[in-house]
Parts: sequence; structure tokens; C-alpha cells
Amino acid sequence: MPPRRRTKVHPTPRSNEGRTKSSAPAAPERLNAATIDLAVELGARAPLRLERPVVVASGPLGFGAEAATLIDLRDVGLFVVRTATLTARRAGLPPRLVEVPGGLLHAIDRENPGIDEVIQRHAPAWRDTACAVALSVAAGDTAELKRLMRKVEGRGATLGIDAYELDLTAPCDALDGAPFESSLDEAARLIDAAREATELPLIAKISPTATSVARLVAHLADAGADIVSISGSPVGFLPDRARRGAALAAGSGRLSGPLIRPLALAAVAEAAQVGALPIIGGGGIGSPADALDFLSAGASAVSVGSALWADPGLPGAIAESARRAAASRGAPRVTDLVGAALRDRLRS
Repeated sequence: MPPRRRTKVHPTPRSNEGRTKSSAPAAPERLNAATIDLAVELGARAPLRLERPVVVASGPLGFGAEAATLIDLRDVGLFVVRTATLTARRAGLPPRLVEVPGGLLHAIDRENPGIDEVIQRHAPAWRDTACAVALSVAAGDTAELKRLMRKVEGRGATLGIDAYELDLTAPCDALDGAPFESSLDEAARLIDAAREATELPLIAKISPTATSVARLVAHLADAGADIVSISGSPVGFLPDRARRGAALAAGSGRLSGPLIRPLALAAVAEAAQVGALPIIGGGGIGSPADALDFLSAGASAVSVGSALWADPGLPGAIAESARRAAASRGAPRVTDLVGAALRDRLRS
């Protein structure tokens, strides 16, 4: 039987235009960056509205009056004043700050003159601030927190604060000095006590090394927190040059700077996948690109701290970068950037 002849079949030619249309999605229409809405609302019960997704962390710029001379607060959505306690707290002995590769190790120990003097000296600046203001507070137990908040709440709206930040990285008396964030129950008790004392939004501040971030955030939401700020500094230790003691007089300290950024981003992503609370994310943000990383990891706003000493214009640069990033994606709001790096994981 003669072999069957094979007929060569030539594929039907396709135009480049047809191939592009069938294999690649259309690029989003780029918007005018000037039209992008930068405002964010944090929380559902009593939403805290920020005109910009940028938060100045408590500490680096003092209690408020100092900040206006250093940065343009019109570029900021929320200014968190330095942490206040019921009575005055003195700083520890020097050295209190040392440089480490990629950051700083510090032990300032929440130095402040006590809530009465803080209010007397700094409340006028809060009323005139060009952005929202949150008062950061710390206490060793719920009874102390209630006394502190009664002093603040007794002044009513005349103080000009828009929210409280409760520092859960502070030591808890019932835990022998371990931070509140290390215990789900103690952290929830502190939030519950604050919730009873005020109707203002409550921001729970934790560090990226808090015990079980996902479970902790869920507990804080159940206790009455409105927002979680994952911006606290993790603990660090460094020997002195002779290696015969600690580099800091206090022994251990807190780490700030670029070295903690991946750690903070991991905690933000973990909390975002729980979805219990809106997130303010921070830790090592030193550029607009760093801030965009936190938004894409699930933070609704970003917290900047020690980087402001080197770059006072950073808040404005972050806002402008967020505008351009949203515009390039055809998104009319900066909130459309939130969680972009997690969307596939959230769908699965």
C-alpha cells in the first residue's frame, strides 16, 4: 500500500491587533493625579476622617506646638501627640539612644510632665492644628487609665482632640512589666475601660512583635477598639563596646528605622487578612515608596516617625506619590490602593 501523502497545513495568519486584543487586558485609563481623593475614614462606629492617609507617630515631634515649626501639618491627616501618663515620668539615665545598622535603639521611657501639665501647656496648639489630633495615653492598669481619661474628658470638646491612642506596648502592672499586647485578656481589659470612658474613636497601638497579631486584633475589635496602629517599636538589645554591659543605660530599648520595615509589613498583612479593624501601618518608613508598600500590604493610612527628623517634607511627598499611584491605575481614590498586594490571597 503506497504511503499516504501528508499535506502541510499552514496556520491562518493573525494580525498583531487581534492577538493583542485576545491575550492582554486593556490598560486602565490613567486619571489626572490632581483629582484623586486622598481622604480616608477609619472605623465604623464613629469614623475618624483623615484628609490625608499620613499619620505622624507619637514621640518624635513632641506634643504638638513643636510640630508646626518643623513640618507642614496641612500635608498630614492625623498628628498623634507624645504619650502622656497620669503623673509625670522622668526619662532614664543616659545613654538613651544608640545607632545600629539600619536604625536606632532608644530608651526614652515615655518621658512626660503628666496629663495635667500636658493639657495646660499644649491643648491650645491642638485646637488650632490643621489636621486631626489624637492624644496618646499609657497606664499601668485600668484604674489608672480611667483616672487619666476622666481628666481629659472633663475638658470636653474644648481640648480639640479627635481620638485617643492607647499604647498597648506599655508595661502592664498585672503582667510584672510585660506589655499589655503580650496578653489578649489584659489588652482587651484596657480597651474596654477606655471604651467606657469616651465616645471618641480609640486607636490601639501595638508592635509588629505582639503575641499573635491576628488574634490580638480580633480581641481588640470585640473590646471596642475602632482602629489598630501597628507602629510600635519592637524590643532590642546591644552590648556596649567593651561587651561588659549594655549600650543603653536601661539595658534593652526599642528599635526604629528601616531594619524593622519587613517585620512591620508582615504584621500589617496578617492583620489585614483578619479584616477586624482598619489599620494604621508604620515602622521604618523613610520614603514615599515605603509608604506605598504599607498601603499595598493592607494599611489604610501610614505612620511616619523618626524619618521626619531627616526629611520634614516626607508627609507631602507621600501624599503626592499616593495620588500618582492611584491615578496610574485608574483609581479615583487612594483607598483603592489598600491591600493591592493581598487581593489574590484574600480571594483564596
